[in-house]
Amino acid sequence: MMALPILFILLLIYAYSLLIMLFYLEIEKEPGMKGGLVENPMPVSIIIPFRNESDHLPGLLDDFLGQTCPVELWELIFVNDHSEDGSASELQSLLKARAPGGRNVSVISLPSGIRGKKAALAHGIARARYERIIQVDGDCRLGSRFLASHIHFQANFPSDLIAGMVSPEKGNGGFLEAYESLDMLSLMGSAAGSFGLGRPMMCSGANLSYSKKLYEETRIFDPRQHESSGDDMFLMIGARKLGRSLAFNTDREALVVTGAVKSLRSLINQRIRWGSKSGRYSMPDIQLLALLVALTNTSILLMPLWFFLYAGWWPWLAGALFLKSLADFLLLYRITGLAGQLKAMRLYIPVTLAYYPIFLITVLGALKGKADWK
Repeated sequence: MMALPILFILLLIYAYSLLIMLFYLEIEKEPGMKGGLVENPMPVSIIIPFRNESDHLPGLLDDFLGQTCPVELWELIFVNDHSEDGSASELQSLLKARAPGGRNVSVISLPSGIRGKKAALAHGIARARYERIIQVDGDCRLGSRFLASHIHFQANFPSDLIAGMVSPEKGNGGFLEAYESLDMLSLMGSAAGSFGLGRPMMCSGANLSYSKKLYEETRIFDPRQHESSGDDMFLMIGARKLGRSLAFNTDREALVVTGAVKSLRSLINQRIRWGSKSGRYSMPDIQLLALLVALTNTSILLMPLWFFLYAGWWPWLAGALFLKSLADFLLLYRITGLAGQLKAMRLYIPVTLAYYPIFLITVLGALKGKADWK
């Protein structure tokens, strides 16, 4: 008779693998714009909250000024959250040089006494000219058809909230770069798959599109007084609770690229910040998913111990380990292909081996960590 610990471990891994395979099957296979912009497209207001982003804002501004989307269809609002590195003044100077007459770009600042990314978003949205909002982080880069893809997707798949892909920038192809790419894209794959299943589990505020009405209606679900970040997840959770329509745009044209972390320590600290908010995500399936992932990964990390203690059941344990690895590989292969990051899959095995101890460190840190935007 199978020992109860072995049965529990196998059920965990099988449940996880089944869920990841469902995510894999639900990811859009043939995304992309077809036929260019639609007739009577919906104009959008892009809100970019920033704090101390002088190194990134010039490139991001150039990306928006180089959009193929007609300028009459969008406005760009940068919201300065009390930057101390001259970001706001530098941005104003760049606008005078690169966008004479102001065009459709503006820079506003939070008043004294009000701070934080959520406050910056609210300040920008309150001043937005259009009903449709696109939210992007200040340290990102994007392609020339980013806005066209978002507008096209909304026209073809009308939704109250649309999430997009986020990927780290490409560098020298080293191990840390591959680890960060595969780790972040595994989250994007799970997000895209969960949206496809009709039960969105996660999204990123670096690439979101939503209606101003939805934003206003979901403020009651955002514990702003307790959490300085998490604007993306609380917005998504609010949309789910209100029964609103949600979709995920896997078109590479709508991809946002974020700056790569500079060290493994920085990456771990970033993941701890992300994970420290999960206890406040008041959706049972999201919390169950987090628990399932944590228990499954811990079980895999302890697999050598299980092989030693339950040597007679090694074929079952090995089979479960293979099944989980296969599910993870298939999900990553699909999402890295969509994001143009297939090259990172060459280091899939060493990244996987490093993932489990790093994951455990991240979970332990998140249990006592505190999230801050900057």
